[in-house]
Amino acid sequence: MKEETPDFIGSGLLVALGAAFALGSLQYGVIEGGRIGPGFMPFLSGVLLAFFGTLIAVEAAVRRVRRRERPAGVTEISRGRQEVPSGPVATVFGLTLVAILLIPVLGFFLSFGLLIAVLVAFVEREGWRLGLTMGVGGAVFAWLVFAQLLNIPVPRGIFETLMRI
Repeated sequence: MKEETPDFIGSGLLVALGAAFALGSLQYGVIEGGRIGPGFMPFLSGVLLAFFGTLIAVEAAVRRVRRRERPAGVTEISRGRQEVPSGPVATVFGLTLVAILLIPVLGFFLSFGLLIAVLVAFVEREGWRLGLTMGVGGAVFAWLVFAQLLNIPVPRGIFETLMRI
């Protein structure tokens, strides 16, 4: 039962911090004149922080209940740390750096879509078809959110020049 105590304490701190961020951001205006205001991102961050803190607490509570329901004589598998190979992590960081460096040339959306496609196809080894599908879907989703919904100007790379012709 004491195993969940750090999770409950941590989740309580996350919820409290998230609530403080969300409430504090209301002073700056979340939405002003039909557009997002300066308090929007702190508000969203606070709400998400509180939400994920709540999820941690729920997961800890579920673990506690399952442990109580376990039949006598059944032991829990060790919660020791698993060794994670550093190769995939280094590959993800390297590919992210390459994608960032390609943004001025290819633009944000194409670089982002290619990053997703390569990560899914090579790192996750899910195949090119799924990689390209997810890359295109991710790029379209990013375009809808940033360019259409939020009207945030993003680098378009070579497409900036092509759009002028």
